[in-house]
Amino acid sequence: LHFETNKGLCSPVVHSCDSRLTLHGWMDGLVPDFLKQREQDFLKLEETENAFGPGPLLLLYNVPTAIDDDEINAMIEDGAREAHRQGCTIYRIYNSKDDHSGALLDLSLKQALEQIASGKWEQKHIAADQASKDGIILFFSGFSNAEMMATFHIMAQEIYQETGGLSPACAKAVPNAMQKPLRQVLSEIAGDHENAEQAE
Repeated sequence: LHFETNKGLCSPVVHSCDSRLTLHGWMDGLVPDFLKQREQDFLKLEETENAFGPGPLLLLYNVPTAIDDDEINAMIEDGAREAHRQGCTIYRIYNSKDDHSGALLDLSLKQALEQIASGKWEQKHIAADQASKDGIILFFSGFSNAEMMATFHIMAQEIYQETGGLSPACAKAVPNAMQKPLRQVLSEIAGDHENAEQAE
């Protein structure tokens, strides 16, 4: 089964390089206990609204800058032709305490996505050595579920190789998360992703 949480998390540990796992999550008998114990917190991906949220838009949280935007665009084109055709907005956020990042992270998820999609937030460039590789998240808004998963599958492989074995969390915008601060949403996704990996 492929899972996503009300917090915005889907498929917390899809390891495209791990033959034990399918693209859609854990094979029978391999679902971590923490998911079974928190079943009420999770939704099956196919039960969520398709292409929900402003966009198409992709938030890259702590994605290494060595994977530049041209590469990201090429991977979106390969995995999400319709989103690419519509003109997908890419926006990078890093673990940063500067005022620019802080102001954006303090907005609700809905406000942040809408303002990024409208072009209100200018991308701040961060040097590669400042980009944290801890808690990497690919957050999709306005993508169909099929295109989101195809794009995630491609990007996860690239991130895995670039970071020497780290796997990103894949997340999508869902109605229950839209009023939460973006900072909280990302923190919860990263926490669930870490718990899922430890439970393997």
